[in-house]
Amino acid sequence: MVDLIIYGFVGLALLVAILVFVKSKSKKLSAKDQQFYIVKWQEILDMSHNNPRHAILDADKLLDNLLSRKGYSGTFGEKLKQAGGIFTDINAVWSAHKVRNQIAHELDFNVSPDFGRSVLGKFKRALQDLGVKL
Repeated sequence: MVDLIIYGFVGLALLVAILVFVKSKSKKLSAKDQQFYIVKWQEILDMSHNNPRHAILDADKLLDNLLSRKGYSGTFGEKLKQAGGIFTDINAVWSAHKVRNQIAHELDFNVSPDFGRSVLGKFKRALQDLGVKL
Protein backbone atom coordinates (compact mmCIF):
# COMPACT_ATOMS: atom_id res chain seq x y z
CA MET A 1 0.00 0.00 0.00
CA VAL A 2 2.82 2.40 0.90
CA ASP A 3 4.54 1.53 -2.38
CA LEU A 4 1.38 2.43 -4.30
CA ILE A 5 1.21 5.83 -2.60
CA ILE A 6 4.90 6.49 -3.30
CA TYR A 7 4.49 5.53 -6.96
CA GLY A 8 1.45 7.79 -7.15
CA PHE A 9 3.36 10.78 -5.80
CA VAL A 10 6.33 10.12 -8.09
CA GLY A 11 4.02 9.82 -11.09
CA LEU A 12 2.21 13.03 -10.17
CA ALA A 13 5.50 14.89 -9.70
CA LEU A 14 6.70 13.65 -13.09
CA LEU A 15 3.47 14.75 -14.75
CA VAL A 16 3.72 18.22 -13.19
CA ALA A 17 7.36 18.52 -14.33
CA ILE A 18 6.42 17.58 -17.90
CA LEU A 19 3.53 20.05 -17.96
CA VAL A 20 5.74 22.87 -16.65
CA PHE A 21 8.38 22.07 -19.28
CA VAL A 22 5.85 22.00 -22.15
CA LYS A 23 4.17 25.21 -20.96
CA SER A 24 7.51 27.04 -20.76
CA LYS A 25 8.23 26.12 -24.38
CA SER A 26 4.82 27.21 -25.64
CA LYS A 27 4.50 30.56 -23.89
CA LYS A 28 3.29 33.43 -26.02
CA LEU A 29 5.66 36.09 -27.23
CA SER A 30 5.43 39.51 -25.63
CA ALA A 31 4.30 42.44 -27.77
CA LYS A 32 7.91 43.68 -27.80
CA ASP A 33 9.18 40.30 -29.00
CA GLN A 34 6.42 40.12 -31.62
CA GLN A 35 7.46 43.51 -32.95
CA PHE A 36 11.13 42.51 -33.03
CA TYR A 37 10.42 39.42 -35.14
CA ILE A 38 7.99 41.23 -37.42
CA VAL A 39 10.52 44.02 -38.13
CA LYS A 40 13.35 41.54 -38.72
CA TRP A 41 11.15 39.46 -41.02
CA GLN A 42 10.25 42.55 -43.06
CA GLU A 43 13.95 43.40 -43.38
CA ILE A 44 14.57 39.87 -44.66
CA LEU A 45 11.77 40.17 -47.21
CA ASP A 46 13.05 43.56 -48.39
CA MET A 47 16.54 42.11 -48.81
CA SER A 48 15.28 39.01 -50.62
CA HIS A 49 14.50 40.91 -53.82
CA ASN A 50 18.14 41.76 -54.45
CA ASN A 51 19.94 39.14 -52.39
CA PRO A 52 17.94 35.95 -51.76
CA ARG A 53 21.05 34.10 -50.55
CA HIS A 54 21.61 36.59 -47.73
CA ALA A 55 17.89 36.67 -46.92
CA ILE A 56 17.86 32.88 -46.44
CA LEU A 57 20.92 33.07 -44.18
CA ASP A 58 19.22 35.74 -42.07
CA ALA A 59 15.91 33.85 -41.95
CA ASP A 60 17.75 30.84 -40.58
CA LYS A 61 19.43 33.02 -37.95
CA LEU A 62 16.07 34.55 -37.01
CA LEU A 63 14.50 31.12 -36.51
CA ASP A 64 17.51 30.01 -34.47
CA ASN A 65 17.16 33.13 -32.31
CA LEU A 66 13.46 32.46 -31.73
CA LEU A 67 14.11 28.85 -30.78
CA SER A 68 16.68 30.05 -28.23
CA ARG A 69 14.28 32.65 -26.88
CA LYS A 70 11.66 29.92 -26.50
CA GLY A 71 14.07 27.99 -24.30
CA TYR A 72 15.55 25.43 -26.69
CA SER A 73 19.29 24.90 -26.48
CA GLY A 74 22.16 23.38 -28.41
CA THR A 75 22.95 23.58 -32.09
CA PHE A 76 20.27 24.62 -34.55
CA GLY A 77 19.71 20.95 -35.40
CA GLU A 78 19.34 20.01 -31.74
CA LYS A 79 16.83 22.82 -31.25
CA LEU A 80 14.81 21.60 -34.24
CA LYS A 81 14.76 18.07 -32.85
CA GLN A 82 13.56 19.34 -29.46
CA ALA A 83 10.84 21.52 -30.98
CA GLY A 84 9.93 19.18 -33.85
CA GLY A 85 6.33 18.52 -32.80
CA ILE A 86 5.49 22.22 -32.79
CA PHE A 87 6.05 22.67 -36.52
CA THR A 88 3.32 22.18 -39.11
CA ASP A 89 5.92 20.59 -41.42
CA ILE A 90 9.23 19.77 -39.74
CA ASN A 91 10.57 18.35 -43.01
CA ALA A 92 10.10 21.74 -44.67
CA VAL A 93 12.03 23.41 -41.85
CA TRP A 94 14.88 20.91 -42.22
CA SER A 95 14.81 21.45 -45.99
CA ALA A 96 15.08 25.23 -45.57
CA HIS A 97 17.96 24.81 -43.11
CA LYS A 98 19.75 22.50 -45.56
CA VAL A 99 19.49 25.21 -48.22
CA ARG A 100 21.04 27.61 -45.72
CA ASN A 101 23.90 25.16 -45.27
CA GLN A 102 24.42 24.89 -49.01
CA ILE A 103 24.56 28.67 -49.31
CA ALA A 104 27.03 28.89 -46.44
CA HIS A 105 29.32 26.15 -47.71
CA GLU A 106 29.06 26.16 -51.52
CA LEU A 107 30.42 29.27 -53.21
CA ASP A 108 28.55 28.73 -56.46
CA PHE A 109 25.19 27.64 -55.02
CA ASN A 110 22.66 29.63 -57.05
CA VAL A 111 19.39 30.88 -55.57
CA SER A 112 16.83 32.11 -58.05
CA PRO A 113 14.22 34.61 -56.86
CA ASP A 114 11.46 31.96 -57.09
CA PHE A 115 13.49 29.38 -55.18
CA GLY A 116 14.40 32.01 -52.58
CA ARG A 117 10.72 32.88 -52.05
CA SER A 118 9.91 29.19 -51.64
CA VAL A 119 12.61 28.70 -49.00
CA LEU A 120 11.62 31.89 -47.18
CA GLY A 121 8.04 30.63 -47.13
CA LYS A 122 9.21 27.59 -45.17
CA PHE A 123 10.98 29.80 -42.65
CA LYS A 124 7.90 32.02 -42.40
CA ARG A 125 5.67 29.03 -41.59
CA ALA A 126 8.16 27.90 -38.92
CA LEU A 127 8.18 31.35 -37.31
CA GLN A 128 4.38 31.38 -37.33
CA ASP A 129 4.28 27.91 -35.80
CA LEU A 130 6.36 29.30 -32.94
CA GLY A 131 3.93 32.16 -32.37
CA VAL A 132 5.13 35.06 -34.52
CA LYS A 133 2.15 36.79 -36.12
CA LEU A 134 3.43 37.47 -39.65
